[in-house]
Amino acid sequence: MAELFIVGKGAVGLLLAEKLANTHQVTLITRTPTEAVFFQTHLKRQQLAVKCVTWQVLAQQQQPVSLCIIPVKSYQLTDAFMSLKPHLTQNANVILSHNGIQALTPITETLDAQQGLFFLSTSMGGWKPDSTTVEYTGPGKSLFGPCNPVAQQRAQRVFKHLIEPTLQGAELAYDIQLLRWQKLCVNLAINPLSALTGLKNGRLRAPCYASLVLSVLNEACTIANLIGVPLKLNEELTRAYQVMTLTADNFSSMAQDVSNHRRTEIDAMCGYVNELAIQLGITAPYNARLLKQVQSLHPINKSY
Repeated sequence: MAELFIVGKGAVGLLLAEKLANTHQVTLITRTPTEAVFFQTHLKRQQLAVKCVTWQVLAQQQQPVSLCIIPVKSYQLTDAFMSLKPHLTQNANVILSHNGIQALTPITETLDAQQGLFFLSTSMGGWKPDSTTVEYTGPGKSLFGPCNPVAQQRAQRVFKHLIEPTLQGAELAYDIQLLRWQKLCVNLAINPLSALTGLKNGRLRAPCYASLVLSVLNEACTIANLIGVPLKLNEELTRAYQVMTLTADNFSSMAQDVSNHRRTEIDAMCGYVNELAIQLGITAPYNARLLKQVQSLHPINKSY
């Protein structure tokens, strides 16, 4: 079996590890030593068939990495990639997965000529009752696409051998900018509102939230169109409500972050839209308001 590395032990990473362990030798890269991680559905709990290695041990062993998934928070992305970069083989494939939109330039500029970079968007549901356990809470929509020319050439092969067998109903998309904006719109419709209300995703379909969801996505689509990303408001609304339905019993990642007093990814969501609006000389009042409201929930959420 091919060896596959996953950075961290977040919910998405552990969910992917559980599925990929059937066809790959999976190794989690963690900051601190971890003896075991667990996966559970309902009342069934079992140890994941994965190895764990710290960054320090990875460096000591000079372990080469040819295939890696980096499913981390948007604000952790660049640091995580830079820690991984010295271990990548010359023709390595790296898959990013995070909420919001984070600049990829610091990563693409450091890649070697034959290293492929991909992006995975998934709303697969999971939550962590403790630091080493993830509970699967339901399927979601998953999109996969290439981020650089080498990845464009390999996208079909990587999708067929890795993503399609792992994530049911996953789709391959070659327009990475469009893919990332579609992911962003789902995030905008669900995460801030769920963080502020503490509600599960399905409860956000209530009519009392419809106007806010519409306004937030309308601002995002307007700005996307101005920079050449062909988003359509009706399609993004449909997509967002589909994800709310598929993940109806889930608490969003941002709601979980707020509940656990962790930093949120609001800067890469509403903050990103608001920053683009400022650059374009327009306003995005609904996104700006949600940005400030989520930031106010805990001091660590403020921009630095």
